[in-house]
Amino acid sequence: MKNGMTYIQLLNETLHCYASKGSLEAYTYIMEHAKGIVGNEAQIYNFKYALASAAGLEEEALHLMKEAIIEKGFWYGYEYLISDDDLKPLHKFEGFHQMVQLCKEREELAKKTERADVKYIESKKKEKLFIAMHGDQENIGIIEPYWKSVLVQNYTLALPQSSKIQFSDGFVWDDLHRGKEELKEHYDKLIENRTVEHVIIGGFSAGARVALYTILQKDIAVDGFIFMAPWLPEVEEWNELLGVLQDKHIKGYIVCGDQDEDCFECTQQFVQLLRDKNIEHKYKIIPNLNHDYPIHFEEVLKEAIEYIGNENNK
Repeated sequence: MKNGMTYIQLLNETLHCYASKGSLEAYTYIMEHAKGIVGNEAQIYNFKYALASAAGLEEEALHLMKEAIIEKGFWYGYEYLISDDDLKPLHKFEGFHQMVQLCKEREELAKKTERADVKYIESKKKEKLFIAMHGDQENIGIIEPYWKSVLVQNYTLALPQSSKIQFSDGFVWDDLHRGKEELKEHYDKLIENRTVEHVIIGGFSAGARVALYTILQKDIAVDGFIFMAPWLPEVEEWNELLGVLQDKHIKGYIVCGDQDEDCFECTQQFVQLLRDKNIEHKYKIIPNLNHDYPIHFEEVLKEAIEYIGNENNK
């Protein structure tokens, strides 16, 4: 993970380029830097053709869409394709509408066969469990490299994947109740067949939101949580529920970048509520980091697990 650019960095940098320099610069940037990136190829293609279209490169945009949809077999949400402003210049082409129709059919089929998924990676000790929740538009494959170092600390790793799919290999937690039920089901199955003595839940962005909500609803029992860039839009409304963390002696370790436009503000609110309620937690702000994991996340994770496992710290 340490060498070169990561998938999340590529998307963040492209978006930053788009916001500061415009669509043509952003298109040039992603075309130059996407080669060799391991992540969701369908999402990378989406960025490419949408930016090409927005930049007035209509032929290039159609060519990239054909590559993604016809050759690679990817699909994108029908509503998104017909309503997105960046793609409006392509509406005059018949080929565009044919691809939209193809995506609509693939989307309908995918929605019919939606199911929650989970990947387990066993460690030597069965009694320690770590559950890690992906962010929106992500999947198991994208987050596994970030969290798999917990295996070194003898935690079995469980990686749930939301049943709700938005486009090829892009899964979202936009239904909080459904996410909670899926997480509870995975958890129940996991503890059914083993003696689990220690459970930590981790989550990135929207995955942290589902994790926290499920803890507060008392649907899973955990010793602690580790949240990376948590997206908690309604954390103020959950204020009354936060007492559960105190009652059950659940400790938190929260990490966020100070340049995270999506989550820094709500993370600050969350931490303030934890302080007000005297709930055991540690808060780590990473300088110059946007909505992403820090380069040294493995070290952060190790420290967080040690903090949660240590009975003596406040």
